[in-house]
Amino acid sequence: MPTHPLWSQISPVLANDILLHTQKNNKKLYRTAVDIVAPNIGLRSVKIMEMPKVERHGNFTRLLAHPQLEALSFNILSTWLVDNHAPMLCAWLNALGVAHDELGCASSFPADPGKAKLTAAIDTLLKQFDATNVTIYLNAFNEIDDVHWASLAEILTSDARLKIASKAAPVTEAPKTAATA
Repeated sequence: MPTHPLWSQISPVLANDILLHTQKNNKKLYRTAVDIVAPNIGLRSVKIMEMPKVERHGNFTRLLAHPQLEALSFNILSTWLVDNHAPMLCAWLNALGVAHDELGCASSFPADPGKAKLTAAIDTLLKQFDATNVTIYLNAFNEIDDVHWASLAEILTSDARLKIASKAAPVTEAPKTAATA
């Protein structure tokens, strides 16, 4: 499952926290987000930056929920996860026997380890970490180019523990891209 649907499921408070983290810690990525959001809501980037952060991030959240912005969504969530949730990332990779650095980043991944091993690793994570954060991470993890494990995708869609109660307004209008602008 891609990461963009998560933006319409997570709470506005969590979405704002993720975007505040990006603004503070990865200015280039945040600027990219501003430059993408601005034309999609009919404003210049300067005007976006003048908005109160909660309003600005509400606009970001609505747009990041679209498939056209999957790459930006993945990058924002990945940055937040690595910077704030390294112990969870490490625990996951340890449970799967995947070599990684101290931030929980790996350079190679095995083939799909199978449903039983993944379920056991997920059980471990859910005992130690917030279920919403685990869900965000597992969705992002399965979007890594060398991963895309069918067993994990199946678990993500079928395991009720990995569902985020929808807490944000539904997305109504697709963002403009270079092709549609």
